[in-house]
Amino acid sequence: MLDAIIIDDEQAAQLTLMSFLQMHCPTVNVVGTANGVEEGLKLLAHKKTDLLFLDIKMNDGTGFDLLKRLPQINFNLIFTTAYDEYALKAFKFSAIDYLLKPIDPLELKDAVSKIKIESSNTSKSLDSMMEMYSNKVFDKLAIPSVDEFSFVHLSQIIRCEASSNYTIIFLENGKKIVAPKTLKEFEALLSSEGFFRVHQSHLISLNHIKQFQKNKNKIIMNDASEVEVSRRKKSIFLELINMRKL
Repeated sequence: MLDAIIIDDEQAAQLTLMSFLQMHCPTVNVVGTANGVEEGLKLLAHKKTDLLFLDIKMNDGTGFDLLKRLPQINFNLIFTTAYDEYALKAFKFSAIDYLLKPIDPLELKDAVSKIKIESSNTSKSLDSMMEMYSNKVFDKLAIPSVDEFSFVHLSQIIRCEASSNYTIIFLENGKKIVAPKTLKEFEALLSSEGFFRVHQSHLISLNHIKQFQKNKNKIIMNDASEVEVSRRKKSIFLELINMRKL
């Protein structure tokens, strides 16, 4: 059973979330609610929680203000938020879970299913997320593996290769990270950051291309690895490299 707290300045949003949790997430027990930063801090000081549902923009401050004032973050965290381009991107890059309002019950169920009692990576992920949100610079990616998250600068990633429902991330230092996410998920994160999916199985950094062999439809990357370009993607790829003057 997960004990949960909801902090949101909209009472209707609190009631909706509690109702959805009762219907779709029977393992979650809501032990308290608060309507803002100050009330939330008092509640967290007296109530132990495994999971916090936290709104970003509230009447007396933001969810980030609340988190900065906590002595430690030893719980799992799911943000509930209206659309905010930079916040959503920061959440995705730092592997912090969020629910977009109005909350979809199926997305809520999926988010809760990922929760573990252990929350050892929450602080690191939050530091990364708040740094990106504050600076509007998305240059570091939280890559999950079996036991941990690796925080990697995008410039270090040479390519990503699909392996069933996993993705192998190849770094410029020779290290490989096997992430339990599909290549499609990484493509959605990285396609606007100088990465291009040249093949069903390959997503590459355009900054790490060493050579393109047109007659073989083959790319040589900076680590000497060879990547095939699909015929369907070749014309788009050529346009990209011409624009970048590679």
